[in-house]
Amino acid sequence: MTTTRTDSWTQVLIGRVVTQPMEWLLVQFWKRLAPVKTPTWAWKTAPADNLQQCMNLVMPLADKTAVGRAKAAGAVAANVDEIFTGLSNVGTVHFARFDLIDGNLCMFSVYDGDLENYIRDFISVFGSVFDALMEFVEHKPPTPCRLNPEAFIDWVNAHDAFQIRGDVPSLFPNERKIANLPRDVVLLLEQHPNVQLGRYSAYPGLSAAQIRLATGVDW
Repeated sequence: MTTTRTDSWTQVLIGRVVTQPMEWLLVQFWKRLAPVKTPTWAWKTAPADNLQQCMNLVMPLADKTAVGRAKAAGAVAANVDEIFTGLSNVGTVHFARFDLIDGNLCMFSVYDGDLENYIRDFISVFGSVFDALMEFVEHKPPTPCRLNPEAFIDWVNAHDAFQIRGDVPSLFPNERKIANLPRDVVLLLEQHPNVQLGRYSAYPGLSAAQIRLATGVDW
């Protein structure tokens, strides 16, 4: 048993001292030799107003300590009623939640339609909440966001986790050698530490707005 434990520690040591630095050097070499461009996501505008879309907003905190994370959590808690009311009034949101992951405040949501229209809607409905949350975020956009909608949309787009589709070769249309795809994926992930691996949209079917209209539920 002692030998097994020693072997495990040896493997960990080799990984940290030898393997990881070599991997880092290899990635830097690849970046210079054959850099990859971030693929353009095809659905900036939804193909249908009632097709479910995902937003995975990852907002790095300026203070990533336990105290800083507690302050961010407190800001969400202090505005939770306004957040829920606002999400209901936007009318296209199926699901949304705020999470603290590592040193990031995250908002994950599923909504109908177009990303930019979705962002504009929640800016107009409860933009003041995001102004409060931005005080805890690193490299925050100009506030108030309702007076700087284009800058806020650009900021959200830049912090929305990149979505990797299931068809990996289609991400790199200029890559002629299939054997190079693993390298290309490594370089893409080096650029984007936060990614969504795959996505599934249930229909188009009935949107949240259509369901409310059909059932007579008010906004």
